[in-house]
Amino acid sequence: MEVLKVLALVVQLGMPPTFPEGDASLQQLLPDKIEVICKDEGSTYTNNMHVLKNNPKFKRTEPSLFTPENIKNLYIFLTQIDSTHLFVEDCDYSMLKFLRLKTKDQNLQYRMVDSSDHFVNTEKLRQIQWQEGIGFKMFDNLTVFETTLNNYTEYWECGNKLDYSPKYPYAKPKATLLRKNYTDEQSEDLKYILSNPIMVFSIMPLNEMTYELPYNLEGKAVETKLETSKDGSIEGTGIDLNGDKILDAFWYNQVEDSKIVEVFTRLYINVGGKWGLIWYTYFREM
Repeated sequence: MEVLKVLALVVQLGMPPTFPEGDASLQQLLPDKIEVICKDEGSTYTNNMHVLKNNPKFKRTEPSLFTPENIKNLYIFLTQIDSTHLFVEDCDYSMLKFLRLKTKDQNLQYRMVDSSDHFVNTEKLRQIQWQEGIGFKMFDNLTVFETTLNNYTEYWECGNKLDYSPKYPYAKPKATLLRKNYTDEQSEDLKYILSNPIMVFSIMPLNEMTYELPYNLEGKAVETKLETSKDGSIEGTGIDLNGDKILDAFWYNQVEDSKIVEVFTRLYINVGGKWGLIWYTYFREM
């Protein structure tokens, strides 16, 4: 896997997602800057949704599980969990691009449903539904949890994204036996919950029959920190999947200094000893 040649990427929302037509691609390491905008068809006005930038660089580590060859056909991400409820947000359409490729590659059966909901206005949505679901694995508590996402949903109108409907596309995978709860004290603090999403390391293969990783992987998320290239450190969560005591992935929440809750969650993976930013999600309180 190689870093994108472009230094910046602009992602435009504001139209119902096409499927399986449209940009279909394998996952790539993220560029230095991603700007997400929303623009309704026929409108000259652009809504700025968020900008991912100033991503820290981390000092090299020892090579471990991941190589450019064995991650080429994988989509690596974080699944948010609260109790047993699972949720994945796709802020930059990278998952949608991978799902287009996977659906065509495996000739998966699906249908598209256009509907609407009523948060405040009449909010239009498009949902892609797979007949058999899209399988992926979550790694935690020294156990591999297998689940599926059966649909992918976006409320696509810009005006409603800025009102009360969900801002970004999302999927709600089926619950598993994995359970993660906030403490009683944390549960009483809404700001804490919004600022500290609980995440589980997850992998979706392009084709299950050619899964590139060993089958005996397991891992447990632990609190840790990584040294940056600027002689600082960042606290977050790490996971060692193959038991060699070298971290294979690291993620952390960057909470913005604002009156409302605004948080970026970045996921890095160790590819041949070099930390690369592979995925992120963003939340901003209404």
